[in-house]
Amino acid sequence: MKRLIWRADWVVPRQEVAAVVPEMLWIVGFYVAAAAWVHALYGRNADADARKRHYVLIAGNRQLQMEWYVRSLQYLSRRTGTDIGITVVLEQSSDETGAIVEMFAREDAGIELIRNGGVDGGNSKSGEAAEDRRQSMLRRLASTGKVVSADQVVWVDLENKAELQKLPL
Repeated sequence: MKRLIWRADWVVPRQEVAAVVPEMLWIVGFYVAAAAWVHALYGRNADADARKRHYVLIAGNRQLQMEWYVRSLQYLSRRTGTDIGITVVLEQSSDETGAIVEMFAREDAGIELIRNGGVDGGNSKSGEAAEDRRQSMLRRLASTGKVVSADQVVWVDLENKAELQKLPL
């Protein structure tokens, strides 16, 4: 006598269920092999440094938004598979922005805080002085291995609303 598997209002003989399992394993196996092949092909052809981005956020009193900026960039990094570094240059801040960034920096090696230095963000009276500070920051990032070229760095002055559009949020 055949044993039957009962599901709601239909009956499937056990031999038919046993015949489907190997076919399903083949399908899953081909899917895994195709995914591994695409991953290997993409990784071989894509330049890792070209996918790398480093955001330099020039911040003042931004404690209410800073956590959101950092978490959004981290989410983007995880979602797209892009390596993202974050350097926050703290300019004339009297709130808890520095403490918030320090908390993130302790948890993630890709986040750095620089207090009162490095980049002026355009607040200087001299555009040349701001450009010199940016070049100095770029050399610092290159010397620590965080960036290879200037194209990888995205400068965002958080005090300037027009520059917020540079953030992929």
